[in-house]
Amino acid sequence: MHWWSSLITTGREGLRVQRAFAAPVAIARAVLGVLLATALGLLLDDPVAGAMASVGAFICGIGTLLNPLRHRVVNALGMAASFSAMSVLGALVHGTVWLFLLLLAVAAFAAGLWRTLGIAPGIRGCLTVIGLMITADLAPDVRGGLLMAGWIATGTGFIVVTQLLPPYGPRFAGQRRTLAALYTSLADTSGAADSAAPVPYAPFTPARQSLDLLPQFSRPAAAAMFGLLGEAERIRRALQTVRPRVPAEEAGYQEARASAARILGDISRTVATGREHRSPGDVWTLLDAWAEASTAPSPRDLTARLRSAVQLARRSADDRLGDALEPHTEVPGLYAGTPSVAHTARRIRTQLHPQSPIFRHAVRLAVGVVVAEIIGRSIGGWHGLGISAHGFWVALTTMLVLFPEYGHTIARGWGRASGAVLGGLLAWVLSLPHWSPTGLAVVAVVLAAAAFLTLRTGQLMLNLWLTSWIVFLIHHVGGLPGPTAWARAADTVVGAALAVLIFLLWPTWSTRTLPGLLAEWLRVQDRLLPQLLTGYADVGAADPAALDTLRARSRQVREHLNAAAKQSHAEPAEHRGPWSTAQMDQITTEVSRVAGCATLLREHLPRTAQDTVPELTELADPLHEHLAALARAAAGAETVAPGALRSVFDSCTARSGLSTAYVGTGAPATAADGSISTSTSRAVALSSATVDALEALTATVASGHRHGHHAAAPKLARRPRG
Repeated sequence: MHWWSSLITTGREGLRVQRAFAAPVAIARAVLGVLLATALGLLLDDPVAGAMASVGAFICGIGTLLNPLRHRVVNALGMAASFSAMSVLGALVHGTVWLFLLLLAVAAFAAGLWRTLGIAPGIRGCLTVIGLMITADLAPDVRGGLLMAGWIATGTGFIVVTQLLPPYGPRFAGQRRTLAALYTSLADTSGAADSAAPVPYAPFTPARQSLDLLPQFSRPAAAAMFGLLGEAERIRRALQTVRPRVPAEEAGYQEARASAARILGDISRTVATGREHRSPGDVWTLLDAWAEASTAPSPRDLTARLRSAVQLARRSADDRLGDALEPHTEVPGLYAGTPSVAHTARRIRTQLHPQSPIFRHAVRLAVGVVVAEIIGRSIGGWHGLGISAHGFWVALTTMLVLFPEYGHTIARGWGRASGAVLGGLLAWVLSLPHWSPTGLAVVAVVLAAAAFLTLRTGQLMLNLWLTSWIVFLIHHVGGLPGPTAWARAADTVVGAALAVLIFLLWPTWSTRTLPGLLAEWLRVQDRLLPQLLTGYADVGAADPAALDTLRARSRQVREHLNAAAKQSHAEPAEHRGPWSTAQMDQITTEVSRVAGCATLLREHLPRTAQDTVPELTELADPLHEHLAALARAAAGAETVAPGALRSVFDSCTARSGLSTAYVGTGAPATAADGSISTSTSRAVALSSATVDALEALTATVASGHRHGHHAAAPKLARRPRG
């Protein structure tokens, strides 16, 4: 994509208004906190107290609305404590510019690293830094800054209090929300018209992360929810393995998938609400009849998994029943857990190197905010129209616009600047009538409520209402609304432009990260796929825990790869990578095919001696060598010629007598002498499908490399039988 097209595309995305809202009850609590803070200012007849308390309540309220995974009181307490502490620190360094800028750089760098934990934690980190800037920039002196910090802390306290109010809802609300979304995704997949579509894996990550946040003492009561995550893994695999064996089974198959979708949807509603939602009896009757009529084990396995998930969903509605459950065998490591502080420190420590996109983001944030503060102070008050001797709005905008990715940074810059200009105009129009102090307070609360309501709709709408609220808040303190609206909008435009410029001066192109991510994923497959094949040598030959660890790592890297591929579409840097956009889309599709084959190989590992296929172990070494060579090729070494792995596979199956176990499409077949069992046919067909997917991936990787690299076929070893 060319530069102009990229700017137009990302700009259009930044101006798009999304239909996404926070929970109404959560919004009501945040609005109530701002209302209490505003009422306090009116009762005390102290506009500064009311304004600062409103700011504390507003910022803390936003923190509670940002995709909370922990308990709402814990979120509010964390935001209140950190925001208030930073406000006090800002007051103490007021007047000492060099010390303030040093602390600002350190705090912004820490907020950038906090992005390691996700988008919402990263934004909360930036909101905390705002407390430092408010009192250091806007306070008249140290004593006045400490007084402002006290009122800010009072406002954050109102938000904490509102979180204690009913309705309370079921326990583990954040975990229930992510698990319900996971089961809704499974229901959508089961009910989709395209039954061959892969089961999405993205909803599994937030579900795992939310459960991982639970403290150790509360995990026994949440055992049913850990079990639901484990059963979701098994249901995902079962949905991938269930296929009609002959065309005559297609109608019953579609009805069964629709019934499974209904049950999965009821599970989702049970988990989300904490109240049981029973599926109709005829749904279970149809599903049971379908499973009994099938000669394959997969339908019976899917039905059993659904019954287990229903039981766990029912138990999740009663905390006491969860105490009696043992850790689910699919997630024993997750249930055992790691202390939260140690786990967070380890994740952040892995990002402390210059090649890490998060580290580069943190450096950009630290440098950008300090430069923005200096520029804002240099601009002054726009010839008397704004507040002189501070760079607050420029620095704040730069900090909130800068994201680790090009697309998000450019889109937020467009949206935030446009919203600030429109919000300034709206505030100016609203300020034309004469408002009493009570009227100003009421309008300020209404504007804050509008900002809360549009928090997730995009930067344009959020900043329209946010700018209007800020202008009325300052007007209530005694500032002139017209000049304030102009200065706020102008500072926002400068800060947004600066953020974009800083990103472009030291960018992180997702396009350039794609080869490394693909190579990392292939190295995981280099360990996983040979282990799966050797697992067919005997019952219990594979270590389930080791396999599941590798599969979890594979999924994690694949998520990063898919996210980077999606982000690269908006970048004007296609020439910087070895593959075009179309080739990268093809690569992600083929990566999903390989991952799906690995899932099926894992699901059909031999459970009895009749299911073993020891001949497949002969393919482990050639597969290992091919994947190792392909990983090097993805990272930029000489490419691998397609066809070599397929040739070795065909030779091995012919020599071992397995070539009759599959046909060209990879579908099971029966040998004429009946010597090939169904399980053997399935294992060989899955292995053949895996080879086909890897060959397609190899061809696409090779086709995208620049001239000067040549294709070379690796010498694939053939381990002798026996």
